[in-house]
Amino acid sequence: MPVWFTPTPFQNVRLKTHNVTVGSIQMGYQHPIRVQSMANTSTYKVEASVNQAIEIIDAGGELVRYTVINSKDAEALKEIKALLVEKGYNTPIVADVHFNPDLADIAAQYVDKVRINPGNYIDKRATFTTIDYNDKEYAIELDALESRFNKFLDLCVKHNTAIRVGTNHGSLSDRIMSRYGDTPEGMVEATMEFLRICEKRSFTNVVVSLKSSNTRVMVGAYRLLALHMHKENMRFALHLGVTEAGCGEDGRIKSAVGIGTLLHDGLGDTIRVSLTEHPAKEIPVAKTLVNHFKQFEIDSSNSNSTIAFNPYCYNKRVTIPHLEKALVVADISTENEILEETFTDIDFIFDEKKGLFKPTDLAPDAIFVGEHIVPFQFTKDTKLIIDCKYWENRPNTFPLFSFDEYLMVKNKSNIQNWVQITTNQLTPEFLEVIKNDPTAVLVCFSFQTNYTQDIRLLMNKLIENDIQNPIIIQQSYTEINHENFQLKSAADMGLFFIDGLADGLWLKNTFKANQKQLVETSFAILQASRTRVTKTEYISCPGCGRTLFELEKSLAEIKQATQHLKGLKIAIMGCIVNGPGEMADADYGYVGAGPGKISLYKGKKLVKPNIDTKDAVKELLYLIDFEQKL
Repeated sequence: MPVWFTPTPFQNVRLKTHNVTVGSIQMGYQHPIRVQSMANTSTYKVEASVNQAIEIIDAGGELVRYTVINSKDAEALKEIKALLVEKGYNTPIVADVHFNPDLADIAAQYVDKVRINPGNYIDKRATFTTIDYNDKEYAIELDALESRFNKFLDLCVKHNTAIRVGTNHGSLSDRIMSRYGDTPEGMVEATMEFLRICEKRSFTNVVVSLKSSNTRVMVGAYRLLALHMHKENMRFALHLGVTEAGCGEDGRIKSAVGIGTLLHDGLGDTIRVSLTEHPAKEIPVAKTLVNHFKQFEIDSSNSNSTIAFNPYCYNKRVTIPHLEKALVVADISTENEILEETFTDIDFIFDEKKGLFKPTDLAPDAIFVGEHIVPFQFTKDTKLIIDCKYWENRPNTFPLFSFDEYLMVKNKSNIQNWVQITTNQLTPEFLEVIKNDPTAVLVCFSFQTNYTQDIRLLMNKLIENDIQNPIIIQQSYTEINHENFQLKSAADMGLFFIDGLADGLWLKNTFKANQKQLVETSFAILQASRTRVTKTEYISCPGCGRTLFELEKSLAEIKQATQHLKGLKIAIMGCIVNGPGEMADADYGYVGAGPGKISLYKGKKLVKPNIDTKDAVKELLYLIDFEQKL
């Protein structure tokens, strides 16, 4: 069950986590949320690795991580660390180790933190084969894990090395999946096996992550871990991230939705935004998110963080059948004049023969026109919302009321009436009226400083009073920079759709009211929260020293050729660490198999191994085209 930790609900109070020392920095609830990235150089190429670290650090990165594939990489870390210090950079460096615990032992002697993956620390690489362990056999496996992990912890204690227990949805072991499934529950149990050993040793210099490319899985896993840690009296620090988020606007919005939801829950001590771009480009995105949440935080130093169950999960809210899909609302009420371009600019197409506008997949479902009289006709898919003072009863045209207007005005639609409300307007009398009015669509907004938590409180009151009317979230921003608007709105609004609370999104931006951008951002938030799919989704990793092909170039080519395939999920993965696992959430996979080689998957199934990179994109397109024709 998803949870958040607050002394009183709906405040941004961070979970009280242990202090963690990572080289020259501290992290945990008493410290700022740290931002980090991961180099994509070959680690053994020391000069290139140092230079990229400097780019990340100069951009504001507070930790830099390197992949460790072999002993050559592990030994290179000592030289990288020394050279960075020589150049005046005392930023902590982190080793990222998979499949080989011996490499983690070497790295622990040289770096400030070592990331190990519960899915492949001593378990074999997943083959997605069910293994029927009895309890005794399972206990033997856990004993072997504890014995080996304790040797690593001994080294970490000796060298003051922090660790990250980094679980990925895409790399759970067959042992875990056989018992718990390929689920958030499986991710949490894989993690807790290691945390229980740390707890037994009183080793708290630990950071934990549970990443997925699916924001709902990612959010559910972290919330479930928070609950399990609470039950077992643990307070380990949390590293947040949406893995394989992609690139460009979609990658940024997807990361903001997942990370932002958890930051609003009070979870998170360090974040990494994983983009298929140069790693230094991740840092400004992460810093924007961290800075955004500073305005919401309240002092938790004198409060007891208590656990509260989040009732908003798994789409428990049942709405009336007026809304068959989550709506996107555009607002053209401030336009000086309503012209044909007003609608073509937001992805409507004018049908000359029928004399009306038809929506494309990325056209808004509802348009608020304010006081304007619209001299055009639309298909029945599009709703026009008009200020109630100017509303006339016409097809697919509905009034918008303020709270007071709704209670006083008699002229209403017998189909839909949109009503703007805030938390303090939910009086018993109003709730009773709404409860008995199936035509009411509630437009929820807030003027409070912490508007997201205030709207959450509003939602909670509606749920407590069994209000089943459709809900549109309306929020206005004042961002000059469009990317900042995207990140902040995604971080604030995504949780309402991940938690199944809302039925539509109405975004405004006072300083840059470009309706096309606002509408596109709304659709991207709905897609990132797995609420409504309107375009192809790309699950692509950021790359690291394991990536032996041009990841960004391949992604760009694949996107160019497949962006018209609405609803298709394609994974472009640098290597096999998470590649085959993330295929479970993708229709097709393009996975690095070795130097200059790519393997193609359909779901989890390998269909074309070891293709030369020069032919791989073409072969993927052949595969997709063939399957689409079946």
